[in-house]
Amino acid sequence: MKNETRRNFEHARKLSGKILTELQSEGYKYVQIKGYTMERQPEYVEPHYFMLIPMKTLPEDPHSKDIYEPIESKFLADWALKFEDGHTEILVTEPARMAS
Repeated sequence: MKNETRRNFEHARKLSGKILTELQSEGYKYVQIKGYTMERQPEYVEPHYFMLIPMKTLPEDPHSKDIYEPIESKFLADWALKFEDGHTEILVTEPARMAS
């Protein structure tokens, strides 16, 4: 596993409405959504974890395209309030951790 991925999991918090509000007040406008297996390997078909990575702007490089969602979206608000499938965890990494 990449060191960056390991650090992200160590400092992640479960998604909540409070976290979304905090990120928005700090100027974050998007989250990048990454899926991982239980062993923390990238996986988007049947992930065990979704890691949300806060971002203030979207990358301009076309090679950096990925899955992004605006922090203000109803989709994320619904996840924060009532997402429960008994299998998948939704975590948010601390923004400061992404700079390292």
